[in-house]
Amino acid sequence: MTTVLVVEDDDDIRANITRLLKLEGYTIVSAANGHEALQRMRQVQCDVVISDVNMPGMGGLELLDAIRADKARATTPVMLLTALDDRASMRRGMASGADDYLAKPFTRDELLEALRALERRKLRFEDAVQGELKLREELLRRAFLESLGGQTSGRDDRFALDMPADAVTDQVLQATVLFSDIRNFTSLAEKLSSAEVAELLTTYFDRSCEPVLKSGGRHLKFIGDGMMAVFTDTAHGSPLPAARRAVSAALAMALAANEFRRWLDQRFVGRALPPFAIGVGVHSGEVTLCRLGTLQNKETTPIGDTVNVAARLEAASKELGWTVVASRGVLQQAGSGVQTGASTSVVVRGKNGMVEVAEVTGLQTGMEDKVHGMATLTERAGEIRAAVQANSEITARVFKEALETRLAALSHHDFGTEGEPLRLKGYRVVGKIGEGGMTAVYLAVREIDGMQIVLKVLDATGEGASQHLSRFIQEYTLLSQVDHPNVIRIFDQGFTDDHAYIAMEYFPRGDLRCLFGASLTPPRVLDVIMQVARALHAVHARGVVHRDLKPENVMVRADDSVALADFGVAKSVHVADQMGMTQTRHGEVVGTPYYLSPEQAAGKASTLQSDFYSLGVMLYEMLTGKRPYRGDTLQELLACHIHAPTPRLAAPMASLQPVLDTLMAKDPAQRPQDAKAVLRLLEAHVVRR
Repeated sequence: MTTVLVVEDDDDIRANITRLLKLEGYTIVSAANGHEALQRMRQVQCDVVISDVNMPGMGGLELLDAIRADKARATTPVMLLTALDDRASMRRGMASGADDYLAKPFTRDELLEALRALERRKLRFEDAVQGELKLREELLRRAFLESLGGQTSGRDDRFALDMPADAVTDQVLQATVLFSDIRNFTSLAEKLSSAEVAELLTTYFDRSCEPVLKSGGRHLKFIGDGMMAVFTDTAHGSPLPAARRAVSAALAMALAANEFRRWLDQRFVGRALPPFAIGVGVHSGEVTLCRLGTLQNKETTPIGDTVNVAARLEAASKELGWTVVASRGVLQQAGSGVQTGASTSVVVRGKNGMVEVAEVTGLQTGMEDKVHGMATLTERAGEIRAAVQANSEITARVFKEALETRLAALSHHDFGTEGEPLRLKGYRVVGKIGEGGMTAVYLAVREIDGMQIVLKVLDATGEGASQHLSRFIQEYTLLSQVDHPNVIRIFDQGFTDDHAYIAMEYFPRGDLRCLFGASLTPPRVLDVIMQVARALHAVHARGVVHRDLKPENVMVRADDSVALADFGVAKSVHVADQMGMTQTRHGEVVGTPYYLSPEQAAGKASTLQSDFYSLGVMLYEMLTGKRPYRGDTLQELLACHIHAPTPRLAAPMASLQPVLDTLMAKDPAQRPQDAKAVLRLLEAHVVRR
């Protein structure tokens, strides 16, 4: 239902218009003058304003100026009521952005016809704006899908829109365009929730927009992690060239990114996020400013070849290893004092020939720069903040949707057929190698070097999904903190609300059970146990208890070395203590029953010594080929861990009995206090042998 604000100082005319429009089904808000009308507009969302021109206090023309100056209400259609012979007011009103006028006296049919025409024009305008938003969102979704698939062709095309058919050209001007982007944004976004992605983008753009606005950047646009700004020689009210102010803004953005990196490390401490960096491209040339629809609207969209080249120079910054890339034309227009590093020529798709570029490393400023170059533009702060927030929320949603699409496609793909292979972040998925519960395991090839890796994908749509997803994400977080040859290598990770994946090291020989048999001699057993102990030393140093140590979680490499894997039920002791989570819930048994420590079997807290007990169980099984305890029921098995004596080794291996007794002591206090003590215990036995 359309809400119409009627502004008229004549009580009878205002009452007649109100009564007439109410009979036609409109919702009416009324005011006697412009001041009162602005107050009503702050209280009620009005779709159309019908206002008399001549009123005491604030008249209709002043009200129109106030509406057009208010960003939140600037596009509201306004119809002015004028006297039949007041042509001057008509001309001024239309020049100020009035959408129509009606001369008094007017008939009922004339008023309704004019009002309905305004409604139709407003709908067409809103449809055009929504169409542009949908197109931008689809470009962003496609860019993310391509990026997640290992392609980059769409990343620099997000602002490369052709002018829509119903767009109106406002102005064609010579300008300098700045385009910035976050490097490795997809890798950052994968490791954060949607809300955290939106928070990251909003905070970053709030900080990076400030130097752009201060330097006179206009027509700021945000698409995903990209930002564009236009600098002209006339818009800033400064004698400094637009190119010089754009270079100054680009360098200030680089400094802001350094400061933002510290915020990121503090906000997401321990999350193993990739390093934060940005790239900036700056190019000068002809820019077309266009707007959609036919209603008065100050929001314009810069398009054209210059915009596209600036975006593609930014894309080249990553390959070049530069932060700020400027074309030769920008450097010529920027004046003296621009400091540059290396220079080269860049091939830009869609252009004939090459674009000469240089790395911008600094700017020597003079008094004129300091006086004119950094004027604060606080009047646009609210507008930019609203645009940033909206873009951040859309980006977070669209990115997670793109990742969800990629991961969900794996479960439905037929790897036995020919066709385009599935790709994820530079990995080409070649087949499924395992499946169990909510997790599927795929073999993939890292295309940059041909190395085989494993993609472990969790489908968290079933019962208990949130707990499984939390453990899955935790596994990456814990492992990413450890760099040790006896701990599995993790290359990447990402998650959505329903899916998650980890890219990890591939072990074609399988797990430790592949070694079981006659060839598993006591010296080889000790070698493997010592490697696992070194892995425990590395993870325990990070405050992590594995809690599920068993042969299936120890993998074998081609060179016979082993690596500890599967940290899905591991727990950070430090985090647990901080959160008051030192006790396992009553009745909960975490880990595989055959390898549980007595304290785990009793539902008590897991400690570092719990892993040593499990290591002792593995030692016994590797030496004897059987597990130390068995039971007809789970309760019988758990009771053995708690009460049964440590089993005895046969004579040929009896020298290892003291090692086994120490590792499998019922009381955790009687086991080694850390992994170094375990290694000393094992090394002493090797020396004695």
